[in-house]
Amino acid sequence: MTLDYPSIMFFLALNNLFIMALFIYQYFYHHKQWYLLLVALGITFQTIAIVLFANRDVLPPLLSLRINNFLLISCFALTAFGLLSYDGTIRKKLLRLFIVSVFLFYSAILFVEENFTILSVIRITSCSFFFGIGAFYLYTNKNKYKFSILLSAVLLLYSVFQLVRAIHIYQIGQSYVFLQNSTFNNWFLIVSVLVISAISIGFIMLLKEIDQKTILAKNVIIEQDKRKLQALNQTQNKLFSIIAHDLRSPFINILGLSDLLLDNVKDTDNPESEKYTDLINSTAKNTLNLLDNLLNWAKSQTGELGFNPEKITLSEVIDEIIGLKRSQAKAKNIALQHSPTTDIELFTDKNILATILRNLIANAIKFTDYGGQIEVVATTHGQQVEICVIDNGVGMTDETIRKIFDLSANVTSRGTANENGSGLGLVLCKEFVEKLDGHLWVESEIGKGSNFKFTLPLHIPEPERIDSTLTGAQDATESVALAFSSYSQGQEQSSKSLR
Repeated sequence: MTLDYPSIMFFLALNNLFIMALFIYQYFYHHKQWYLLLVALGITFQTIAIVLFANRDVLPPLLSLRINNFLLISCFALTAFGLLSYDGTIRKKLLRLFIVSVFLFYSAILFVEENFTILSVIRITSCSFFFGIGAFYLYTNKNKYKFSILLSAVLLLYSVFQLVRAIHIYQIGQSYVFLQNSTFNNWFLIVSVLVISAISIGFIMLLKEIDQKTILAKNVIIEQDKRKLQALNQTQNKLFSIIAHDLRSPFINILGLSDLLLDNVKDTDNPESEKYTDLINSTAKNTLNLLDNLLNWAKSQTGELGFNPEKITLSEVIDEIIGLKRSQAKAKNIALQHSPTTDIELFTDKNILATILRNLIANAIKFTDYGGQIEVVATTHGQQVEICVIDNGVGMTDETIRKIFDLSANVTSRGTANENGSGLGLVLCKEFVEKLDGHLWVESEIGKGSNFKFTLPLHIPEPERIDSTLTGAQDATESVALAFSSYSQGQEQSSKSLR
């Protein structure tokens, strides 16, 4: 069989260029691993060696021969080390062995460079040595992959083939001429082209196999996390059930009994008893309000809060909330006023709106001094209504205004009568106003009071109910814990100050 060696060498160089482009593409667009560049560099060295050999008349023969031998030995070392490092591990001892081996092989070539046969034997033996080590590490790697074993087999066969070729050349002796037309040389070129292509394709397939196993492993972890979050979701639902029923009902009883007890104590001449009874009553009210806020907040976070829009008269809802809060305002001699100018009708969720008003008015009472004034005003602007809760209380700084609607900031301040809170009420108001397709903001100045404003559309379409999500459940549970912690600390401080 006769082959056109220049054409074969040209085809080998083109094949190498394609492989280099393939590995560089893999590096920039898929794996971004250093060993891809190492293999590409090794193939680049071989390609340069081929080009130099084809143009060996351009440089002095001895210089051209030395550069070619260095490039080829480096090519074998770089390619083998890049292939066996597919797991990303930098094997420092092996790297040092490769560097020393490259130096020794090249030194041996320089020593016998006048004997072309021995020189060829050393160069071919270096290829067999590096690829043989690569085959060993690919096969013995603790992470067994189908393509790593196949790649190991290809490298081992090529290493043995090169070793047989070195022995054959040594037996030929001084009569050996590189690329002389012979059956063995013909097979060498054909096998070399096939092996380089097979190694490159096999290595890319190995990386894809690793990616697939990594994805499967991550899916298992995701499934495990999903089960944990589902368990967390069930725990959270139990917690909400406790808040809604097992905790709320006793506090309602405590509140009713404390109201009766407070009325009876007022008829006696015992101011200390009245003081403690009033504390019990206010604590029960605050705790019940906290439980309601926690339950509403958690439902909002998980999408379980029902949305039932209906046609309502705004003044009736405001008057209803003011009626509930009037006794709390009376305890601080605060004038709580609402003077509707017109009957404003809007289509929205009455319960959510009532929760917003209840929290804003409670917040105004908390931070208004004894004998102060709170006014609720509602006006229409086009297709929107603007509701303002105005007080002449202590006011806020700009920094506080930036933080009061952020639960993670954990802003809690004591009221003018040393009332404590969880910091959840205003956060809940903001969430609920946005749920009603509105906007909430505050204008305040230290010593002059605050004006909480929010706008709502006169007509809001009913959105689809949001299904509960695992992430929302987790966030809601964390929020419940945060609010309880903050409130408990406030209660403890209140008790200490009383003692």
